[in-house]
Amino acid sequence: MLNTGRTRQLAALAALTLLPAVASAADYTYIEGGFIDRHDYGQTGPGGRIAGSFDIPVLPLAIIAEYTGTDNLDQFDAGAIFHVPIIPTVNLFGGATLEHGDRNGDTSTGIGARAGVRWQTTGNLELAPELRYTHLFGSNETSVRLNALYNIAPHLALQGALQGGDEQRYEVGMRYSFGLPL
Repeated sequence: MLNTGRTRQLAALAALTLLPAVASAADYTYIEGGFIDRHDYGQTGPGGRIAGSFDIPVLPLAIIAEYTGTDNLDQFDAGAIFHVPIIPTVNLFGGATLEHGDRNGDTSTGIGARAGVRWQTTGNLELAPELRYTHLFGSNETSVRLNALYNIAPHLALQGALQGGDEQRYEVGMRYSFGLPL
């Protein structure tokens, strides 16, 4: 015989775990890419960038990956971020990554961490300030980043970012979101 009180509690708990995925206006399943200019780890130069995220169904967790390449520095990171809405237009996120870099044949593997806010300011504009940390090539680097998305069509946005601190870079590109229309 089932304990109906316990069954109701488990059902309520299961419903609460779905709340972050349902209440969030931000889409965490996307691919983006474009141009990058970076000044980092003693290297400077323009290059390309591709990044993506895959939201895990039912959980407020996304798998993330990013590759940036310039003439003097290639960097790849992969990891996961936890995301939760505060209100339908504002999400908090934080996560960790495994980082790998190649600086003219000198390679290093380290860790990274990031935390920030995704804010859907209007129907067409999203701002996402964040704090990033990486440990590569024996160096601890902390940077502040502001990412902006401007929706130009359902699922498609112009993407731009400025990052300052130990790592300085700017990016311009496009993002295609597979989930929620922008």
